[in-house]
Amino acid sequence: MNTIASPSDENPHQIRALARFAAVQAVHQARQNGLTFTQALQLAAQQLWDGRLFSPTTIEAWVYRYRRGQFAALHSRPRSDRGKNKALAPAATEALLNLRRLHPQLTVQALARELVRQGLLSPGTFSFSTLQRRLAEAGLDRRSLRAGSGLLAGPTKAFELPLPNLLWMADCMHGPSISLAGGATQRTFLFALLDDCSRLCVHGQFYAQERLEGFLDCLRQAVQSRGVPDKLYTDNGAAFRSQHLQLVCANLGIRLLHAQPYHSWSKGKLERFFLTVQMQFQPTLLFEPVAALEQLNTRFWRWVETEYHQREHASLEGQSPAQRFARLGNALRPAPPDASLARLFLMRLERRVRKDATFSLAGQFWEVPAYLRGQIISVHFDPIDLHTVEVWSGGRRVGPAHRCDKHRNAQISAPSNDYERDQF
Repeated sequence: MNTIASPSDENPHQIRALARFAAVQAVHQARQNGLTFTQALQLAAQQLWDGRLFSPTTIEAWVYRYRRGQFAALHSRPRSDRGKNKALAPAATEALLNLRRLHPQLTVQALARELVRQGLLSPGTFSFSTLQRRLAEAGLDRRSLRAGSGLLAGPTKAFELPLPNLLWMADCMHGPSISLAGGATQRTFLFALLDDCSRLCVHGQFYAQERLEGFLDCLRQAVQSRGVPDKLYTDNGAAFRSQHLQLVCANLGIRLLHAQPYHSWSKGKLERFFLTVQMQFQPTLLFEPVAALEQLNTRFWRWVETEYHQREHASLEGQSPAQRFARLGNALRPAPPDASLARLFLMRLERRVRKDATFSLAGQFWEVPAYLRGQIISVHFDPIDLHTVEVWSGGRRVGPAHRCDKHRNAQISAPSNDYERDQF
């Protein structure tokens, strides 16, 4: 069915051409009424055309243009240099576009500084607006990149893996703030992993900080309860770019993939899950507030298992995430034994042992055998609660470290403070 265009849909070029045509017709009508050509132009110049007044000379030019080319000649003429980059040399323009493709996160100012450093641009010979226009013409400005233009790689079509645990998507979102006792407020961050095939949240948990140790704890619990995925797809946040995460994935046989900058849409299923959390779970906290992070996670896990996982999804052909995961998850890779899995996820830091056979970790002092004094050791620990702190030296496990008890040490004679190696 044909529709009538609204004023906002009208072409401004056509509006101007019609106004000029009306002015030309007014001149012709005045001539037919016996006025001279000059008088007709003067009369037309006293009227508004497209909301503006024009000089007799301008209207005269429209008359002659109409005589030569009829109505088509009254349209605005494009600039003869349109599309030509006058302010930038072709080499500089090409270098600008290539640099943006390699580093889409950089600002125009940063790109300009690099081009000046390379000698492709000279200070004072260009403006940032010119660079911005060149990027926009190539579809490489920030708005176009966020919309998916100028992409280097990544999925460009809707996709879905055929079986569970072939691909997990991971990301972090800002959660609700918790009002603690005493009037303090605690920010929260939700790390979540979503199975691509079933839309099942294999694990999600709120943490007090958006840090690597939080994501590792979330990933460990997901693997422990749902099995080992083939691929893990994350963005480029600091929590997902660490060497330790790469080591964990390599030891578990997981292929770690990172989205290109400005490719958040490639994790659209997880973004939609976050939106569901914000629209359906978080409003319940307004009526039943929580006073601690543990309470928030307990409520969240209950909502995930009893509501989100059990609700039918239109994109799953009417199945719920729990139903699809159970129906197709017959050949999942099981997780390693709990002890091995827990040790694999331990954080690793290097520390130099002090002269009193202690090292510092998380604001506390830990004791090691005296023969390690002055040496650099590797400390493997659980960052969530520090219930496991292991000492490694020369690639071999020495044993667990113990919190330093200065009061106890003050009651022990110096020779007995030199621990034997077999105690570790």
